[in-house]
Amino acid sequence: MKLFWPIEKDWESELSTLGEYAPKRPFDESVLAFMQALSKRFVRMSQTPEIVALGFWLRKANVHKLQQAFEREGRLVKARGTVFHIAPSNVDTIFVYSWMLSLLAGNRNVIRVSSKELVGMGLLLETIVEELQNPLFESIAERTMICTYSHEEVATAKISDACHTRVIWGGDETIRAIRKVPLAPLANELVFPDRFSLAVLSSQSVVALNEEELNQLTDRFYNDVFWFDQMACSSSRLVIWTGSSQEEAKVRFWSAFQKKIEDKRYELVAATQVLKYTTMLWMAADNAVTSVSPSKYISRVQLDEIPAFARERHCGGGLFYEYDTVDLLEAAALLIDKDQTVSYFGLDLQELREFVDAIPTRGVDRVVPVGQALDFSGVWDGQNFLTSFTREVVII
Repeated sequence: MKLFWPIEKDWESELSTLGEYAPKRPFDESVLAFMQALSKRFVRMSQTPEIVALGFWLRKANVHKLQQAFEREGRLVKARGTVFHIAPSNVDTIFVYSWMLSLLAGNRNVIRVSSKELVGMGLLLETIVEELQNPLFESIAERTMICTYSHEEVATAKISDACHTRVIWGGDETIRAIRKVPLAPLANELVFPDRFSLAVLSSQSVVALNEEELNQLTDRFYNDVFWFDQMACSSSRLVIWTGSSQEEAKVRFWSAFQKKIEDKRYELVAATQVLKYTTMLWMAADNAVTSVSPSKYISRVQLDEIPAFARERHCGGGLFYEYDTVDLLEAAALLIDKDQTVSYFGLDLQELREFVDAIPTRGVDRVVPVGQALDFSGVWDGQNFLTSFTREVVII
């Protein structure tokens, strides 16, 4: 195991020491100050937009909204104790959101970042460690442990036995493997497995856009899709076109989106390009596929149904499945448990409510405008973090 924080310490002794510090009260002033210090630094990292977005999420105004929603009169709420966060490898910033919400709840925290960090700290971790070294944040530093390790079941077992909440971000197989490691009897667990997301676009609304409005739409769509090379769980991989102007809308939208990608100077690595091409060819052999449109940045696969394997086969990097329907309600039957976020454009609230009500499965936890697919909130995959990271004490 490699410890990023505390620096040059023995992880087992630090884990033992961690449990000796009492949890804080929810929304402790020292935690709020720590978050603002990170926010001010993150928003200046303009070369990494995902960290800038994290910085904006940490702003005082947003945290205040979380606090207002959390503090209901008459409740006695306390931290659970120690929270063990297991971060994914595909979204570098996600562990910070999870950690910050746990901090707001008052917990001690053990964070296992991706093993790709074994070589060294990235900019995000370096900034966090620098702030933890600030004497002003000593009480947070002594309640925090940040580490990385490969497949060491002993480490996972010891931390799991010491924690009161375990949070697993990762693929389905990762979650199955970690779930074999027992938790302490009083501990709870939050899991965030593989998910699949889509966009629903009104063809008439796209056709009606002027050039500036179309440019704004493709800019927002670009941010949803390419910040994490289309591999974030909430990035759209399927586009459902509604209405009666699909072909005209597609020509306008995809032409403008192609130009947007070029203007952004998106870098597509050769391996991803090859994988995307081979995936599209593999898909083309299925009867559900009616056409394929390959290109360097955007590869489109037109479907007349969504085969079960399509979600598992998706490789990111600008591969888009497309499905056409005049009536959005008809598309509700396509959604399965795995589907998470629906990004929309040109639809009103009533249409969206009827669509969600018509979904026959557990699928869909978020419905957001195009451009907000990656926006994190205190409720994710239908789970409220601040509720799960705390316990309510009943006094009668």
